[in-house]
Parts: sequence; C-alpha cells; structure tokens
Amino acid sequence: MNNPKKSFRCLVLLALIVLAALSSCASKSLPVEIWMTRADESVLLERQGDVFFTRGPRESSALTINENERYQLIDGFGASFTESSGYAISFLPQDKQDQLMLQLFDREAGIGISFLRQPMGSPDFALSTYSYDDLEPGEEDFELEKFSIEGDQQYIIPYLQQALEINPQLKIMASPWSPPAWMKMGNSMIGAEGGQLREDCYEVYAQYFVRFIQAYQSEGIPVYAVTIQNEVNYAPSSYSGMVLTPREEALFIGSYLGPALEEADLHVKILCYDHNWDRPDLAIQTLSDPTASPYIAGSAWHYYGGTAGVMSHVKEQFPDKDIWFTEGSMGNWIGHGSFSANFIYSMNQGIDIMNNWSKSIIWWNIALDESNGPIVFDNSANFGLVQIDTAGGTQVFPNRPSWYSLGHFSKFIQQGAVAVASEDPAQKIQSAAIINPDDSRVLVLFNKYYSEITQVVLWNNMSLTLVLPANSAITCVWAEE
Repeated sequence: MNNPKKSFRCLVLLALIVLAALSSCASKSLPVEIWMTRADESVLLERQGDVFFTRGPRESSALTINENERYQLIDGFGASFTESSGYAISFLPQDKQDQLMLQLFDREAGIGISFLRQPMGSPDFALSTYSYDDLEPGEEDFELEKFSIEGDQQYIIPYLQQALEINPQLKIMASPWSPPAWMKMGNSMIGAEGGQLREDCYEVYAQYFVRFIQAYQSEGIPVYAVTIQNEVNYAPSSYSGMVLTPREEALFIGSYLGPALEEADLHVKILCYDHNWDRPDLAIQTLSDPTASPYIAGSAWHYYGGTAGVMSHVKEQFPDKDIWFTEGSMGNWIGHGSFSANFIYSMNQGIDIMNNWSKSIIWWNIALDESNGPIVFDNSANFGLVQIDTAGGTQVFPNRPSWYSLGHFSKFIQQGAVAVASEDPAQKIQSAAIINPDDSRVLVLFNKYYSEITQVVLWNNMSLTLVLPANSAITCVWAEE
C-alpha cells in the first residue's frame, strides 16, 4: 500500500530538484567566451573556459557597461604592408605564405586584420628610396607622364590583392612619406635635405594622389582614405619625409586635393595631421581652415609623443570630424625589447586609443626580417607583427607582442561596431566595450598591475566575475539575450 506522506515528500523533493535545475539553467543561460594573453607568455591569445552572466544584486564596485553612452563607429584594426614586410614574407615557401596571410586576415583562422595603412612610395622600411615619379636631377614632369606604381608591384600589390580575397571588406588608407624629389625645394625625398613642397607643385601633387588612387583601383585595390603627409612636423635625416605646416596642409587640401578628388569622382576620405599626440595645435589649425574643412573627414594620430586624451579634446572641438589612430610601433626601445614590456605598453595604449574616439588601431609593419628590417638606414629598433628568418625561409610565428595586443581587438570587433561606455569605479582595470553589428558584445580588459585582480562586470542587470592574472589581457565575447 502506498504511503501518502512518503509520496508527497518525494514529489516535493523532485520539484525542488527541477526548480534548482531550472534556476541553474536560467542563471547560466548567457555564456561568455574568454580569450586571454599573459605578459609572461604562458598564455597567448588562447580561449579559456566560458563564464556566465548571472542575475543578482548590483555591486557598487563593479565595472559597469553603459550602452546608452555611444561613441565612434569602428573602421578596423591592422598594420602596414610595407615593402619590407612583403620582402620578408616572400622568403617563405608559398604554402607558408598562404598560411600566414590567412592567419593575418581571417578572423576565424587568425587575428582578422580589417584595416591597412599603406605608404605611398617608400617609407623608412623599404629596400630603397622611391616615389611614383622619379626623375633625373633637373628634370620635371608636370604632366605625370612617367608616373608608375611599378615600385609596389613585387612586394606590396600581390599581398594586398591576396588580403582582399581573404577579407573583401578590408579597408586600405594611404600616406606619403614624401612627394617625388623634383616637387620639393631641395630636390630630395630625404626629409632633412628635400625641404618643403614647391608652391608651383601643389596642383601636380594633387594629381599625383589622383593617379595613385586610380592606379590602385585598376589593380583591384580600393583606397578608402588618404593622409597628406606622414608625420607633418618631422624632417628625418636619413629617410623620406617632409615638414608640412598647417597653412600648407590646409591650402593643399582646400584648393587642390579636395577639388581634384571631387573632379575625378573619387570618393576617398581625406585625413589631416597624421602625427603625434603632442602637437594637437597643428591638427586644430588645419581643421579650423574654412576652405579645407569641408574636404576633411577628420584627423590621424600616432603615439610617439603626448597622450591619447588629446584625441577627445580635438573631437570635442570638431564633433563632426572623426578620429583615426594610424601608427604605433613596438620594439627594442620599449623595455629593452622584452615581450612583457611591449605587450603591457601596447595594451595600455590600445585601450586608451579605443576610449578616445578612434575608429582604428593601426600598428606599424606587418612583418620584418631577422634583423628587424630591411630598412633604408641603420636602425633595428622596431618589431613587426611577425618576424621572418629570411636565411632559413621560416617564421617565428606569431612571435611579437604587437600580434597579440592587436588580436585582442581585431579578432573580435567587427567593422561598423560602436564603442560604448565602460567604467571601473576602482580604476584598476582598463576596459573598452563594443557592440558589434551582429549584436554580439565585446569587452576588452587589461590588468596592468603585477598582482591578480578579481573583477565583477555589470551589464544589462546581470553580472559576471572575472579573475585577471597579473599583466594579463582578457577579451570577453557574448551574444545578447
């Protein structure tokens, strides 16, 4: 005979088990992917076990994501395919080249680079000094009859075409280090020798930009944006460069380049300045020019001087002009070249860049050889994302801290994503929060301290608890409920 009390207790117990299971499922219904890199190299952009957002009481010490505060749209993340990069990669067997390109430009197979900044002619990282219209001393070519992008054909254009095959949404901007020598007062591309752009060459130099854009388009490489001059306030003594004052830059953009692109029906963004954070006054002067301003999409920045906050300062003054970060390198000049020092430095900078209105993070060379070159002068201070052993035709891959710091953004944040507010009241953890176009969420966190930190993250009335080891970066990825 059945015992009614025993049956009732069994039913109650079963109900409690079901409720506990349902409660557990409900509290763990939102998994979060965790990807980590540690500065001690023990973990390198590796997926960890998932964690879960749970519903519970709010914590005043939580790092809070506020999606009501929205900032810039993201164009992408990447580096530069310099001639030196292509040259170094060319020493790899073809199958290894293809593998590397996939790991560079495919988000699933690698870090998913989505933005490139390409030199127009030779920078310092090149096999020689060249422009697209090189002449003998004393010659001129105002009709650009000798214009040619042949110098890019061997080590740059084929790799750009392959990158676009892997990622057709790849955005490419271009920056000249110097006009052709004959367009400059000193008849030299070298910054300290060449002097400034000749006044009678403003018009032909604008057409030089037009011809470059058209030539790249004919190769199947669309140009998204251009800057007028790499590092406008620096005339290097041993490689291509040119000082361009705000007055000269504004005159060139407003009276020559802007109208020339318009007449040629080339819808290419023009960015001004393209130099360090320590001279925002130069960018402000160009942006303030009434003739140039209608043609300027925004300003471009490097991090070799000053702090990232100046980009927000400029954005406040010119809210209709966007911000791009276009060059930052790592290397032997940071912490004697150690992985740890370079990774810490680049993660600090990367999050600051994202939190100060930048639509992009662009590191420098994609690849360099075993001597951190080739380079047109004696300098081995800079690292590429990848180092190639050209003598052995092998790669130490990926071996550079810039690869991992870039990957914590580029692998997870999609083009067209929007940056939103995130704030840690204790100001211990650096963070950047993003909503992707597919409504997935990305949170990049960095613990710059030499001890472990436990951090609660609050989002959409839910929280999760993360443990960040010393000097570690974590990227969290999750889908909206």
